[in-house]
Amino acid sequence: MDPYSDRRLFGRPLTIEGQTTAALVIDMLNDFCDEEGKLGNAAALDLCESQNLVLDAARRCGGTVVFVNEQHRVNLGPKREFAKQMTHTYEGSWGARVVEPLVVQDTDIEVVKRRYSGFFQSDLDLVLRDRGVTTVVLMGVLTNICVRATAHDAFFLGYDVVVPTDTVRAMTSMEQHASLYDISTHFGWVTTSDEVRASLASGLPIMNQMMEPTVPA
Repeated sequence: MDPYSDRRLFGRPLTIEGQTTAALVIDMLNDFCDEEGKLGNAAALDLCESQNLVLDAARRCGGTVVFVNEQHRVNLGPKREFAKQMTHTYEGSWGARVVEPLVVQDTDIEVVKRRYSGFFQSDLDLVLRDRGVTTVVLMGVLTNICVRATAHDAFFLGYDVVVPTDTVRAMTSMEQHASLYDISTHFGWVTTSDEVRASLASGLPIMNQMMEPTVPA
């Protein structure tokens, strides 16, 4: 028997309730998503339509919308290896702004992060607990770096983690698939934006996608 066909690996169905759900948009910023950005991958803009639909659904049912935006201080001395790599999303710059195709409303919340995970030494966990959130829907870039790091920390903090496949993107299909496979088997639920919206509207549970592991060529 193929162990990866065992439904138990992919967990129970999950019911998403609007008022206890937060849609987190991770690093959908000009420097990451615009072709003029310092690390721009313009293909990421293709995610905006699905992301906007999920955001609208979350707002309609009383959910929380949080834009989790990486920003770095202009005057930070690059004395550590991590800081040396930070050549993007400087505070107050065009590159640190949310991409224009995404709809941001006055009622939405912004959380600044300084590292890959949206939870690491930020006030994201405090914001979500103040709002009574128990489920987070993660969207954004990159799937294998900032989205994945945020998914790990959310799981460790006790949140139910949902990742719609058509709202996240990595630089390669291998990184995309491997990250989503690991999330679906160990950290949360991998589904689609349509399934998330339907669950928010109807209260019907979502099922975790049974993704096959990647095999090196």
